[in-house]
Amino acid sequence: MNKIQFTTYDKRHYSKDKDRKRKPKIEVSFAVNEIMALTTARGTGKWPFLYVIDYSEPLELPEQSFAEVKAKLIEASLSEYQNVNIFIPVGQWCLVNYDRVYQVKKISGEIVFFDNTILDQLDEQSLAEFESQVERIKQKEREQHDKNTRWFWDNLERLKKEAALRNDDKFTKLFGTTERKMVIIIFLMLISITLMLILIIMTGILLSKL
Repeated sequence: MNKIQFTTYDKRHYSKDKDRKRKPKIEVSFAVNEIMALTTARGTGKWPFLYVIDYSEPLELPEQSFAEVKAKLIEASLSEYQNVNIFIPVGQWCLVNYDRVYQVKKISGEIVFFDNTILDQLDEQSLAEFESQVERIKQKEREQHDKNTRWFWDNLERLKKEAALRNDDKFTKLFGTTERKMVIIIFLMLISITLMLILIIMTGILLSKL
């Protein structure tokens, strides 16, 4: 799976200084399925945040807009999953990878991912719409799976019939028409009976000499 590159702050060189402009930056790369969500800063920073699997906290993406990163994620998803977009918007400021979601808590406004990371401060209406979109996608996936299964068995049956026809055709080429087949079968039966009679006669002769 191809990696997507992002610029983020290097937390290993974090400084408590108030001047945050001098924080060093690093380039990081993640596969599409490693990215759980993208959000705006929501008052906690200037740049959007990227939630990545097994990271204890989201990564801040300096000098990148929410729209730019959103477009990058969708493009990568469509490329990796045969024109399927696994990122669903939750409201105007959040993009969620539905394959990484373990549980949706509409009452508390939270999405819990499979690595227990929690995305909160979501409104109930947006979460309800999110669940509805996921259900529609899953239904399409089930329908496509059923369609592929039917196609497989239908195609298998067709291949069996074609193989049987080819075998019949080979037999016809070897032995000709149905009438000719019957003549050949009768001829083979006569040969078989003749051989049996010869065997019986030879057996009788041998027994008479004993």
